[in-house]
This record gives sequence, structure tokens and C-alpha cells, in this order.
Amino acid sequence: MHRAAVRSPGILLVAVALGAGPLAFADPEQVSFYTEDGVRIFADYYAPAKAAGGAPMAILLHMYKHDRSSWKPLASVLQKRGFATLAIDMRGHGESATTEAEKRVENRDTALFKDMYEDVRGAYDWLARQEGVDRARFALVGASVGCSVALRYAAQDKSVDALVCLTPGVEYLGLDSKRDIRKIVGRKMLLMATADERAACDELKPLTDGVGVRVFEGQAHGTRMFGVVSGIESEVAEFLSDAVGPPAKTTVFGSINSHIYHPSDSGWISRIKPPNLRFYSSPAEAEARGLRETKSMGPRDKPRFKREQEEREP
Repeated sequence: MHRAAVRSPGILLVAVALGAGPLAFADPEQVSFYTEDGVRIFADYYAPAKAAGGAPMAILLHMYKHDRSSWKPLASVLQKRGFATLAIDMRGHGESATTEAEKRVENRDTALFKDMYEDVRGAYDWLARQEGVDRARFALVGASVGCSVALRYAAQDKSVDALVCLTPGVEYLGLDSKRDIRKIVGRKMLLMATADERAACDELKPLTDGVGVRVFEGQAHGTRMFGVVSGIESEVAEFLSDAVGPPAKTTVFGSINSHIYHPSDSGWISRIKPPNLRFYSSPAEAEARGLRETKSMGPRDKPRFKREQEEREP
């Protein structure tokens, strides 16, 4: 049974402002969906206030033994910025916790946390089906172990444009963030922590490109920085807005399981299973993330395919 939820590159050091009041937020829509491995995930959907050209997507991943409610201060700011924002209860947490999964969380079962990748993929599938979203602009935000889950997912889904990690760790609950971050290229990433927990940010930063670090004075872990570090919610939202960029003019497409991208008129796109289809803002963006252009425009393009094969022969 389900239990109810309890409701820029470089290092900068800035001061913590204490006593900031809680931010106002809009009431979200409560939704749920199933992952590919059959887990029901509960979430809050913050529909975008407005977004010309489609709303960029953001998925928020909470800390260990926390739930989606911890994201309310940030989610409301992202909503006002035009993001379609989904804060989920990962398996074993909040409303997504079955009795069995909750025990696994208590026992710190590393297999459970590795399976949280499926929660993010299910969240993407749900969010991508919402009206008015722009799948070519996609961000992840994690806190504590949620950072590790976000990095694990982005290492496999090259369509993730930007990541923000609040108090990341090198190896939270069996998730190897050093291994995963090395696989994330051509993205923009911001690691944030208070001074007492900056070590992981310093260790992760040089392992890939495009990583900025923000270190704040004081002590506050993950989403506990909300209401403690002055302006952090707006800073995260501004970073993500800049990182995902404006609506794409030349969208290209690929499969989450492939290193090939296709132009919009490619006959191969219809052959990609809908849950695997991913969007990129431009050919340059796709190539920066390790994808290469298709050599064929579709199943019937045999003459072109043969010609290009011959051109590659020595």
C-alpha cells in the first residue's frame, strides 16, 4: 500500500543571508505515472505561466528521505520563468513509497537508488506529453542523492541540456557520480553547496567541461538552502533559463539509445519508438554531445546510402 507524503565556471564564495521568509508558490497539479519497471510515481506538475515558442522542461529530484514538497520554493520561480516543471517523489519516498520500498530506503539498498533512473525516465515521458512543452530544452535539478540520480540519467540521455546540483556527492548511496559526470559532455552544469560540503563540488568540477561551482558560507544541505541562502532560487532559475536557451530554429532528432541524429525531414524519425525519441536544438548541439549526423535520409534512401558508403572507403 502507498503511504501519504509528508507534506559560471570557477568557484565563488558568497555570504548566507539568514531569516529570509518563505516564497509564495502556485498550487501544482498532483499527477502520477508508471515507470517502465512498473513503479507508480507521484508528482507535482507546475504548468508554465507562459512561454513563447513552447515551455522548456525541468524535472526536480529530492534528497534522501525527503519528498517533492521540498521543491516548492524553486518550482514556483521556475513556473514564473516559463518552465514546465515536474517535482517527483522518487521510489521509496513520499507518496511513491510502498511498504517494501520504504524498508529498502531505510536499509540504504543501493540497488533501489540505481533504479531511480527509471523514475526520471518515466517523468520525462509524462512531461514530454504535456501540451505546449519544448522537448529540445530540458533541464534536471537534484539535491543530495537527487544530484547523483540526475547525473546518472544525464549520462545516458544526451538531450538533457542543463543540470543544477544542490550539495552533490561523489558517491551517495552507491551511485558513482565521478563516473557519470565524465560521460556528460556538451552540457551546462552548476554545482552548489555551502562551505562545509564544497569538497565534492571541487572534485567533480574538473571531470568534464561546462561546469560552474557556487559555494556559500554557512551550513545548509541540499534543498535546506532554500530560505537560508538569499536569492538561491532565482539564481538557479536564471542559470537554467540561460542554459536551455531560446526556442530552437533547427531542431534535430535522435534516439536515447543511439549516437545518430536526424534532420526533421528524415524518414528514420518515424522508425524511432516514441519513448526513445529525443530532441536537440541544433546539429551543433547534438554533435557537441557526441552524436553524429545520419548517413541516410530514410529506409528508401539506398542510392544515397550506397554513395556515402563508397565515399568513406579508402
